Amino acid sequence: MFGFLLVLPLMLIIITGNLLRLRGFYSEGDIKTLTKTLYWVILPPLLVRTTFISGREVFVQINFLIGLTLCYIITVAIAAAGAVFLYHKGNRGRIAVSVFSSIRANNIYLGFPVIMLAMGETGLGTASIYIAVCTIPFQIISIMSGEVALSGKLSRSGLNAIFKRLILNPLLISCVLGVGLALTGLEALPLVFDETLKLMGGAATAIALLALGGTLDLSRVSRISNMIKNTWQDCLIKLLIHPLLMWSVLSALSIPGPLLKTAVMLSSMPSAVNCFIMAKEMKMDADYAADLVASTTVLGVISIPLWANFLGII
Repeated sequence: MFGFLLVLPLMLIIITGNLLRLRGFYSEGDIKTLTKTLYWVILPPLLVRTTFISGREVFVQINFLIGLTLCYIITVAIAAAGAVFLYHKGNRGRIAVSVFSSIRANNIYLGFPVIMLAMGETGLGTASIYIAVCTIPFQIISIMSGEVALSGKLSRSGLNAIFKRLILNPLLISCVLGVGLALTGLEALPLVFDETLKLMGGAATAIALLALGGTLDLSRVSRISNMIKNTWQDCLIKLLIHPLLMWSVLSALSIPGPLLKTAVMLSSMPSAVNCFIMAKEMKMDADYAADLVASTTVLGVISIPLWANFLGII
């Protein structure tokens, strides 16, 4: 029962964001401003502060890095095999979406609010470690595998695009800055600076959920059964197989409990909203990507409480 109550407040805010968009309170430009503000202004201070608090922990998590990378590679391989040989035969655009989106979870708009609500400050700390450790292998494997699935090869322009995304990623930059500050030996951030970062980060949850609601086209829920029917194989990989692999591999590597639970919980989130945006940019099947985002988000109402109960975080 509490698992459902964990998701219900989040869904109510998401629906509020969607209703505000449908009623004209938010325009498309407003939603873009919200997401841009969240991505570039609000989340970076949160990550700087929490990675600073986590300190040198990031550098001692070699097994964690190995485990995450292994999970990403295995998940992408499973998604590729299923898409190529079973359910998207010959459709390179959809195959690319299957491969590319299999590990791209909605960590920012939905994952962080879930972790914050379920685990509090401890969860934010371990979530920051997860982001700091996983960002580079996650981005490289996801984008590279998607491009290879689409074109059959990896071009120089593709490698340049990956490099550019990494060096301009504000979340990665924030994690590097936070860890760098911790390595200076500083015991605590100056009070004024720390409170400023804390207040900025405190706005993340509500803005993320409102932005998610404004981004999703929930009017399409009227045909959600058809969307799930068309995407259920990829939904299964994203919501069940990938987090199950994460749990199995990280457990075998004896990753500390809080970090393991956070990593599995974040990996179980629905497909990231930017899967649709990036699929469009990379000339994949953007319509299928949009359906996949919508389907996994709706099914997440069921899967998120189930994973939270399984992991014992509620």
